[in-house]
Amino acid sequence: MSVRLSKNQLGLVSSLPPDLLAISFYYPPANNPRAIQVARLLRHAGLATSLVCSAYVDITDRRDERQVSEAESFLQDIYRIPFTVSPLRRKITGLVSRVTRPVWEEWPDSFRSWKDDVVSFLSDLFEQRKSKPTAMITFGSPMSDHLIGLEIKRTHKLPWMAHFSDPWVDNPFKNYGWLTGRANLILERQVVESADRLLFTSEETIDLVMAKYPEQLREKCRVLTHSYESSKYRHDQRPMDEVTIRFLGDLYGLRTPRPLFKALDSIHREKPKLLENLKLEFVGSMCELDVMEMGLRELPPNLVVLRETVAYNESLDLMSSADGLVVIDAPADTSPFLPSKLVDYIGAGKPVLGITPPGTASRLIVELGGWVGNPADPQQVKEALEEFIGALRELRKNKQRVWGEGAVRLRYDAKSVGKGFRDLVIELG
Repeated sequence: MSVRLSKNQLGLVSSLPPDLLAISFYYPPANNPRAIQVARLLRHAGLATSLVCSAYVDITDRRDERQVSEAESFLQDIYRIPFTVSPLRRKITGLVSRVTRPVWEEWPDSFRSWKDDVVSFLSDLFEQRKSKPTAMITFGSPMSDHLIGLEIKRTHKLPWMAHFSDPWVDNPFKNYGWLTGRANLILERQVVESADRLLFTSEETIDLVMAKYPEQLREKCRVLTHSYESSKYRHDQRPMDEVTIRFLGDLYGLRTPRPLFKALDSIHREKPKLLENLKLEFVGSMCELDVMEMGLRELPPNLVVLRETVAYNESLDLMSSADGLVVIDAPADTSPFLPSKLVDYIGAGKPVLGITPPGTASRLIVELGGWVGNPADPQQVKEALEEFIGALRELRKNKQRVWGEGAVRLRYDAKSVGKGFRDLVIELG
């Protein structure tokens, strides 16, 4: 097994055991929200931390090598454990996927085979050092990270926190079959019962996940939100000639621009002046969607601009230079999700419109002072968009620099969240 040398092995820090062992499949240079949020949380916790992550390279994954130096600089140790998929398994998966989603891709996910290598490596490391960390945290998704935590907890008795960025079994975007649903429920229950703390990004997620468990297990739960770093934003950028609204992120499945396109079309027909000198940019992938069929062809030319995905730091610049920002979620009765992109928006200090169902994101946007329309209610989306555009024009006249309720913004600042996480580790110890 090839493992990147740790700083201890290079003789750069003392050989004392770390306070915290963190396990996250995704970590920079991976350029996805899970990797970025984990690095940010660990950096601002101020703990001596050893990290185990993957050395996985897939040409379809987004990577940003510029993030690596900062993401590694504060760690006591970093171990990049390879994850590989054999050519035979890749071929079989491809063949089966033509008919159905393979069971092994959902039990709990396609990264489960990484577990044995990580568990073996850590067991050898503990034996070699004759010592163990004082606490451990695993970050899901992928939920296979929690299976590593489960095994280490059983064999080495480490105090353990399991962090869930999204629900597991109760995730409405996971279409588990009877077999995979049952299998994942068994795995989730083992994690919930064995972990010493269960960390979720919102109270709504706790309510959803823990509804099926005894009340005493809920006592393990804590809220640990995503966070933003103020220093990453360029608040001195000059506004563009046009009033510019941006959505940053990927759209797919039921999470589509259709409600926003329909609202724009209604406004164009009823109040065309409201859209004068206005531009709406989508920055990210919509390759799975037929955006023309979803209403783009009905809109005036140049009102909507589609742009390719950009690197993370560039996305923060685009947020900072926009007049307003948009969150789009799939229709649902309620939504327990806290999009990390919404927290990035908070850091940009720009007005936010949420096309989102009642739930975590909707509540947060209202607390900030923003505008919300339920994607299942076209009239509500239209009215929220009209008010949003009007407010952007007024704010531009007043040259307001930072928008959003200050106390709410502070709650999601990386320093505040990092301190909260540090307190949880101390509490666990």
